[in-house]
Amino acid sequence: MSRADIPAWAKESAVLELAAVTSLGDLTPEWAWGGSTGEGVRVAVVDSGVDADHPDLEGCVDAGGGMAFRLDPDGEVIATPGPHRDAFGHGTACAGIIHSLAPDATITSVKVLGEGLSGKAAVFLRGLAWCVEQGFDVINLSLGTTKQDWALAFYEVCDSAYFAGSFVVTAANNVQRPSWPSLIGSVTSVACNLSADPERFHYNPEPPTEFLAHGVDVEVAWRGGSRIVGTGNSYAAPHIAGIAARIKAKHPDLRPFQLKTVLWATAANVLEAPTRAGARRPRLIASAKASGAFGTQDLRRAGVAPSSPSAPSRSKI
Repeated sequence: MSRADIPAWAKESAVLELAAVTSLGDLTPEWAWGGSTGEGVRVAVVDSGVDADHPDLEGCVDAGGGMAFRLDPDGEVIATPGPHRDAFGHGTACAGIIHSLAPDATITSVKVLGEGLSGKAAVFLRGLAWCVEQGFDVINLSLGTTKQDWALAFYEVCDSAYFAGSFVVTAANNVQRPSWPSLIGSVTSVACNLSADPERFHYNPEPPTEFLAHGVDVEVAWRGGSRIVGTGNSYAAPHIAGIAARIKAKHPDLRPFQLKTVLWATAANVLEAPTRAGARRPRLIASAKASGAFGTQDLRRAGVAPSSPSAPSRSKI
């Protein structure tokens, strides 16, 4: 067969030999993230900004490395590097969840939302593309757009992240309505389970949402150094992002598809399911029942001050 007859991207065995690989033969929580704190992993939080001085964040935010995006009067996306404040509180909440699970990971704020969690798809897309360009290990997206005209653009950027090695975690919509990029296969889509354990998550056998994590009545950091209690898929996604950061820190060579496989193998319902031979695996995670395929749109928030406004669980663009 001549070289001209060989399909594109075909390669000979000799060039496919690997010097070493990370084995995925013993996929337990202990193997996956036991003892890991997320040290050395860079996590981007694409949201309303992050208050880097919030006491719950304990100095984990790379404020100087942050970036804020906005539209100018001519409709051009403008990027402003450096420290910035949270315009709402939502980004600080997501950062706080990630930090609680991966305390030594470095968090960078990528601000694409303004007051009231308002934003434009073009700004969101550019912020996400910037994260991919910067090579973040994990990118948390507790936001999305329902505008189908933007689906292809997000598909292309998320594919770029996948091939570049960035693990993108995105919150599913709080209502059963298509939104992007949560419906894209190259990302990891998350909704709520009903567990109160921040490390207990589930594989969803009925996609498009792939994983379910703690997102109901979650105590989170908020703007102004305060804390609130909120519910929504927005708060489930950073739980998976935080666990992914710990896995990535312990096994830095894992690609996004491998990371997703590890999450599947260590999900509570997978660990607790009968094997094909009829035996049961050891119960490596507490067996509290949890369910829910798409999360809840019921929002509850108890602010420091009773007059605090209600907090949306997921922003709209």
